[in-house]
Amino acid sequence: MRVSRTTSTGVYINTSILRSNLNIIESMIPYKVISVLKSNAYGLGINNILPWIINDIYKVAINDVEEFFEFRLYNYPINFILFFPEIDENIIDDVIRYKNVEISVNSYEMLGILCDMRNKRIKAHLEVDTGMNRTGIRYDNKINIIENMELVGLYTHLKSDNLEDNIEQIVKFYEFIKNNHIDVKGLDISVLSSSGVMNYELLKKAGNYKVNFILGICNSVRVGILQYGIVPSTKYLGLKKVLNLQTCVKMEVGFLGSKFVKKGETIGYTGRYAHCADKDLRVGLAYLGYSKVPFSQNLCFDVVTDKRSFVTNSVGSMSMDVIAFDLANLRDDEIVKKIYLFSENIDIEVQAENNNHLVYNFLTSLSPLKKYLNGGDEVSKNTE
Repeated sequence: MRVSRTTSTGVYINTSILRSNLNIIESMIPYKVISVLKSNAYGLGINNILPWIINDIYKVAINDVEEFFEFRLYNYPINFILFFPEIDENIIDDVIRYKNVEISVNSYEMLGILCDMRNKRIKAHLEVDTGMNRTGIRYDNKINIIENMELVGLYTHLKSDNLEDNIEQIVKFYEFIKNNHIDVKGLDISVLSSSGVMNYELLKKAGNYKVNFILGICNSVRVGILQYGIVPSTKYLGLKKVLNLQTCVKMEVGFLGSKFVKKGETIGYTGRYAHCADKDLRVGLAYLGYSKVPFSQNLCFDVVTDKRSFVTNSVGSMSMDVIAFDLANLRDDEIVKKIYLFSENIDIEVQAENNNHLVYNFLTSLSPLKKYLNGGDEVSKNTE
């Protein structure tokens, strides 16, 4: 048996699948898509993603002013919603000079800042807190829209993928609109994000007239990880398959070779997570470790040889640089060509759940890794 040693570790982004996913999402719901590219597109790189989808989306949502300037987003001919703009009059004044900026009003402090800027006309989205208790104006509070605030949107954020939670929050959103006598005509109204999109058909069938009213006035939807074909939890994997959504990112891991471990020997650092071999075992060594994937103790690997591919499990404790995985299935006449942490054979959603983490956390932990566009052997490295 021979092995080929590779130390390339990086995330591959298939832009054709990315655009296909957006087309599928748009066919599922009667709303325009706001692409959520916050936290540098969940670590995948705003400037890797946006040029490929800019003609397929309505607007873009990012975190803050820092992201807007760091990635030179003022150069793009599309509007950006800043979810968490800094509570600083000078910073806000600096960014609203650009015509493609819209500010989220997510607290009374932010409303006060805008009120102090009475000589400025500010395009704003009002966030309503309907139960997530993160940011936004509470649904049971009264609010006065200040004269210089050009209200262009109204939205809330659903806290879970639970249908009953979704219904409760949408009802509270309805009550906020009615109690504050908000004229929704011409506004961007958005209540659904990735999990809400997956629950859309169930929400329509729930039989709640307040929910139906809100779904009827909505005209936009905020889509984050779903555009990459990644669902918020494994409960949606069946529906994902039915809809033909495909994961457009896969992660290749560097392969350092293999070795034999004898029965009774431990693998890696001794201690709580050490694996003691219960038989003679061949293990592969992945050039990964907790410095690159901090949330992982129980991983699967997609091993590609010159003859086939197979899925196997990690063994041993995690170290900063290396993860050991079971290579008992490798035949003597096979050569290991590549290994993947997630691919068409391993769902990132399953990897995250197996390690007791949200898929969002698992995905954004990959931010420091190199990114490659289009996947396969011929790729274009990003220039960030």
